[in-house]
Amino acid sequence: MLRGDADRTRGELALHETELSRLELAIRNIEGTWLFMERGDTSLIGSEELPSLPSELRMRIVEAQEAERSRLAREVHDGPAQALANGIFQVEVVERLLDRDEALARAELKLLRDILNRELRSVRAYLSQLRPPLLADLGLSGAISDAAMQVGNIVGVAVAVELDDGLDQLPETTEIVILRVIQEALQNIRKHASPTSVRVRVVREGKAWTVEVRDDGRGFDPDAAPVSGRRNFGLQFMRERADLIGARFEVRSRPDLGTVVRMAIPSEVEKS
Repeated sequence: MLRGDADRTRGELALHETELSRLELAIRNIEGTWLFMERGDTSLIGSEELPSLPSELRMRIVEAQEAERSRLAREVHDGPAQALANGIFQVEVVERLLDRDEALARAELKLLRDILNRELRSVRAYLSQLRPPLLADLGLSGAISDAAMQVGNIVGVAVAVELDDGLDQLPETTEIVILRVIQEALQNIRKHASPTSVRVRVVREGKAWTVEVRDDGRGFDPDAAPVSGRRNFGLQFMRERADLIGARFEVRSRPDLGTVVRMAIPSEVEKS
C-alpha cells in the first residue's frame, strides 16, 4: 500500500512538473513578445508618421515605451520568475520526502499546487497587458472588463465596472492610453492595496471622458517616495501616457483611506 501511495504521489509530482514547464513556456512567450515589441518600437520610431511630430513629443513616446519595457521586466522578475524558482525548490523538497514522510510530501504538493495556480493567474494578468489585439478582439469595453476580471480573480475581490456607451468609438491612440492606465492602476491595487472593493469607471461628462479607478485599500501618501520607488514608477507611467493625449491625470490617496486614480480626457481628443 505504501508503494502504491508513493507511486501515486510521484504521479502527482510529475503533473506539477508539467505545470512548471507550462509556466516556463509562458515566460518564454513573454520574452518573445518583448522582442517583437522592441522590433515594433524601432519601426515606429523610423515610420513616416513620427517625423511630423514635434521632437519633444517623439521623445515622450520613446520614453513611455522604455518605461513600459522596464516595468514589465520588473514584473516578470519579481512575479513569474521568482515563482518558478520557488516551485523548483518545492519539487526538490517533495522528492526528498517521498520515501521518508508521505503525509508531509502530500502537504508540500498541495502547497506547490496553490503556488502554481496563483502564479498562473498572475502570468495571465501579465499577458493581458501585452495583448493590444484585445482591443481588436473585444473592443475597449471588453478589454477593460477582461483586465478587471483578471485582477479581481487574483486579489479575490469582484471589480465593479461602469462603462458608458460610445467608448468603443474613440480614436485608437486614446483607447490604448485608457486601457494601459486602467491596467496599471489595477496592477498597483493588486500589489499594494489589499482592498475589499474596487471600481472602474469610464464615463462621458458632456463631450469629455473621465476614467476612474477607485479602491478602499491601504492607500498611501502620494508625496512620500516609497522605499522601493516602484509605486512612483507606476504613477509616472500613467502620467506619461495621459500626457501623450493631452489628458489631465491625478491621484488622490491617504494611508488606510484608499486610492482614486482619475484621468480626464478633453473633448478635442475625441475629434482628432
